[in-house]
Amino acid sequence: MRVNVRKEKRNLVFSFEKDIYDIDEIDSLKFSMTDTEIFFDLGDGDWEIPHPDILGLTSILLCNPFIGEELYLPKPVSRNFLNRVSSVISRYKIMSEIDEGLDSLERLGDRPSLAFSGGADSSAALAVMPSDTIPIFLNRPMRMDSRYDSHAPIEICNILSESGYEVQIVTSNLEYLRSPIGFPTDLANAIPAVLLSERLDLDSIAFGTVMESGYGIGHEKFVEYSQGSHWRFYSNLFQSVGLSLSLPVIGVSEVGTAIICNSAPVANLAQSCIRGSFGRPCLRCWKCYRKELLSFSLMQKDPPDFSKMMNSGEIQTRLSAFPISHENVIIYSLQRIDLDEYRILRPIAEKLEMSVDLSCLEKWHYESIEHVPMKYRFSIREKILNYIQPMNREEEQVLKNWNMAPHLKKESTRAAQEKLTSFWQDLN
Repeated sequence: MRVNVRKEKRNLVFSFEKDIYDIDEIDSLKFSMTDTEIFFDLGDGDWEIPHPDILGLTSILLCNPFIGEELYLPKPVSRNFLNRVSSVISRYKIMSEIDEGLDSLERLGDRPSLAFSGGADSSAALAVMPSDTIPIFLNRPMRMDSRYDSHAPIEICNILSESGYEVQIVTSNLEYLRSPIGFPTDLANAIPAVLLSERLDLDSIAFGTVMESGYGIGHEKFVEYSQGSHWRFYSNLFQSVGLSLSLPVIGVSEVGTAIICNSAPVANLAQSCIRGSFGRPCLRCWKCYRKELLSFSLMQKDPPDFSKMMNSGEIQTRLSAFPISHENVIIYSLQRIDLDEYRILRPIAEKLEMSVDLSCLEKWHYESIEHVPMKYRFSIREKILNYIQPMNREEEQVLKNWNMAPHLKKESTRAAQEKLTSFWQDLN
């Protein structure tokens, strides 16, 4: 695959030339690559095209899963960049000339940034980060065939700007590179921050990744994120352009981020739903169901209309998964709700391991601070502890021993799963 780049007025535009090996690779995936040119609106002004290494990293973040044997980058890169990315990419070869006179980006600047979404986890991350953090929002164009609505996060960004944050909004169609629509790689939402990193004097990019996503809690089994390929791959990619990868809330569960958002002024505007308007979530999507259920269980909100929400096909499909995504959060929430009063929730509870003590989800997994750049660890640790307490030794063991396999193998669990399927038919 060959990547080309050009500047068109406000936009930096990437185009792609696929070869036969790329096509074979794409055919083996569950999703495909379109022929769409990808743009990033980098704003008014006579800005220069970013450093060749930054263009190289952006190219990888855009098309990594689609590459067959070789990737030709837009411009010659530094030797340090090529060596660093080649050390973690083995499936294909980076075919790029080396510009020996090009300075590598060992360390760009002095300010942290956050790939900001406006959701609860992202807002909680902003609340515990330094006050000079730059939230950078990837704005996706609204189209008639999409249910995505950007009004809520844009309004949140505007309020943050009025509060003194140097918010950046970058519009891009990058999710249309993939079919079905979606981010081509896990951290592609950081590309706006990568492209602006020189201009904004950035030293790191943070994400609102939480415990469930990082350590596998609520999924089948605990994983030690720091020892996994995901951390090694992406931390090295970002370091290749002098940027540290920062995960300030990876040791905080969705329960913890809900607690932070309820207490922190900068985070209480959060809205995880990407389909409803500002202050009016759709109440029909999976994020709405999970967040509303949790907020009610924490006594932060009045009870939603569970019957109406559970008539949503998307919510029924998600609750019918085996296991449910973020099942720990669903268990935690249902444990704190009177199921005799809200009987519509009982069929869900019956397939869950309701006896497990999940009070640890209210606490912070303090070992996770290693996923924050050293210079910010003290301040982020201090801010987290303003909202939630660290886990004790017993709670850490609950976290690290998380394993859903025994429960999922029980006949009673499988019977409850089948019963839930029948329940949807009756409900509809």
